[in-house]
Amino acid sequence: MSSRTHVLTPPLPLRAVAVAAGLAVVGAVLIVLPTALQSPAAVGVIGWVLLAAAVVLLVAAAVSWRRMRVVVEFTDDGYLITGPGSREEGRWADVTKVTQAPTSLTIHHGAERRVRLVSQRGVTAELVHLTGDLTRRLDASRGYHGQL
Repeated sequence: MSSRTHVLTPPLPLRAVAVAAGLAVVGAVLIVLPTALQSPAAVGVIGWVLLAAAVVLLVAAAVSWRRMRVVVEFTDDGYLITGPGSREEGRWADVTKVTQAPTSLTIHHGAERRVRLVSQRGVTAELVHLTGDLTRRLDASRGYHGQL
């Protein structure tokens, strides 16, 4: 087997996108309002501020969504998991047990050490592929080679 990389992504920040869209619409209306209704120019300035806030919110949501990804790399010898502010690695030979819940996997290294992978989006195709790949690699490290 060769190296394989899996990426677990968090849910899209739909609430932030909706708020940004609302701010953008209100801002656009306030920008046009002084020209259309002879309103004070200050209303247009408030509209530009709201439009800028919408753009900032949208960029912040996109950046945070991108940074919250968890990258899992499996090799023949072990695994490397990198996420926001964390790095975990282990060898298949040291894994004593793997437990699974509907949206998470826990890799046990003896009685003390545990590495937990959680899919914040629930059961996804990537989590299913990751689980299958982990099972195949762990079986191969034990000499099972697909025999059940």
